[in-house]
Amino acid sequence: MIKARHFTASLAGLTALLSACTMMPQADSALAGEAAFAEADGAFHSQAGDMGDFLIARYASLTNDPEAAAENYARIARIHPGDRSITERAVFSALLANDFPLALSISSQAGKSVLDETSLLRLTLAADAIASENFLAVSDLTARSQSGPFHTMVLGSLEAWAEFGLGNLAQAELKLMDAAGEDAYLRGIMLNSLALMEVAGGQDEEALETLEVLSANGTLIASTADTYARLLAERGKRDAARDVLQTYLEQTGHNPRITDVLERLEAGEELGMKRLTAREGAALAIYVPAAALAAQSADDLPGVYYSIALHLDPDLQAARALFADALDRSGRSEEAIAMLEAIPASSPYHVSATGQLAWALYRAGRKDEALDLARRTLEGEPQRDLKIQMADLLSSLNQDEESLVVFDEIIRSDEASGIDDWRLYYARGTLHEALGRWPQAEEDLLKAKTLNPDSPEVLNHLGYSWVDRGLHLERGMDLIRQALSLRPNSGAITDSLGWGYYKLGDFERAVHYLELAAEIQPDLAEIIDHLGDAYWMTGRRLEARFQWERAITLLEDEQDIHRIERKMLTGPETQAASRTP
Repeated sequence: MIKARHFTASLAGLTALLSACTMMPQADSALAGEAAFAEADGAFHSQAGDMGDFLIARYASLTNDPEAAAENYARIARIHPGDRSITERAVFSALLANDFPLALSISSQAGKSVLDETSLLRLTLAADAIASENFLAVSDLTARSQSGPFHTMVLGSLEAWAEFGLGNLAQAELKLMDAAGEDAYLRGIMLNSLALMEVAGGQDEEALETLEVLSANGTLIASTADTYARLLAERGKRDAARDVLQTYLEQTGHNPRITDVLERLEAGEELGMKRLTAREGAALAIYVPAAALAAQSADDLPGVYYSIALHLDPDLQAARALFADALDRSGRSEEAIAMLEAIPASSPYHVSATGQLAWALYRAGRKDEALDLARRTLEGEPQRDLKIQMADLLSSLNQDEESLVVFDEIIRSDEASGIDDWRLYYARGTLHEALGRWPQAEEDLLKAKTLNPDSPEVLNHLGYSWVDRGLHLERGMDLIRQALSLRPNSGAITDSLGWGYYKLGDFERAVHYLELAAEIQPDLAEIIDHLGDAYWMTGRRLEARFQWERAITLLEDEQDIHRIERKMLTGPETQAASRTP
């Protein structure tokens, strides 16, 4: 591809050179030829340079390096401000790298036609206009005729908060609800924004009516649940405020902000009211739908919007925490670590960020630091959820005895409070099993199954453990089949079923299910190892050795590697009587 592009550029330069020569007077032909050649040569090198930058940027994007991608896309975009594709990629990469100033610089230099057609650039410029309190400039940037539902809602929200910044509250509220269109889900999000805007504008009674509707529908977000509780507490309705917060936690799970407000309320503190500025409201208008997007996405795409939200409100620590989570999940652990370390100790999100930080250190390969942080955190008697995270991390760091002690403490505390959490019994059961304490492991796994009889994880683990030990074979197989019916696309559970048939001596059926498992999860060493065993027992020795060689490439533990290397010579140890060299 590169050679073809260079060849095209050379032809273009040669054509320009010949054309220029024929048009010049004869006396100046030599000088004209030199000038034309220089111009064509410059164009050739410019095009070649652009292509090089593009290839570097594209490669950086594919290899999860948004900083390098942004830098190289930006270089091309500044030369070609009318190229929509390059400009949009440049802004996207800059925001993904959390470099808002670069994204703003590129957006500011884009041609009008590019701006008209590209929502992300206008969103960047509109957000900066609100951050600079240049509210009058926003309406020119929020045209939504060519935007999808997501950008239509966000741009409309920014326009509404700009109107709020200008003091036009009634107009702002109309624009806010208009931005959601007819989509019921989006209108629910916007109704939350409306309640926050009503409070920000001092319309507390109207806000209470809006919040009551949201609460009745179970569609409060964290910001509005917090605001609703504060309004109720301010009116002396502290029990009602407590109910709002507790219901939110029951419906959505742990939330640092809501937990913090609830603890302060129960301690008898005055909560006070929090009324948003236009900047803070606009930041939430971007953050909330981005967080909803993150719940449906496994990549770091929402980080683009978190970056804009944080430019508007640098104290929006919820966005920082979710941005870090997206970075960590997408393999950018070092960036996640830096972001988590920026969350101050005064923030309600600091505690949960500590758990995120410990895991990010682990995934970044900084295991000694992760272990040190886990131990220091546990010494400080952390909250239950953080304690569970640290116990899980200790297990992942092969500190099973320490992890078991922590789980014992949590379970004892839970039992004293009348709490039965199947996840904790399941986790403790797997630890007992890893430490060779099968009777205790079996007891915990059965307890977990009693508490959650439809958990595929528990059914599969208990069934596999029985089958692998030659215990309760038919009952174990039934549990594995039940788990597979609940999660039919699971490679691990499919592997369990195949291994069960292997242990029962039905090697042909074992091959069938183990091949399926390997197709679903081709990079899991245990599945590949099992498939090799099954191939061996059906006489497919070359294929067995090939699978074991594949398994070795996926392993790090030296003992597991040596075990498989021995099998390549002697066959599976569990079928010693059937071995052939």
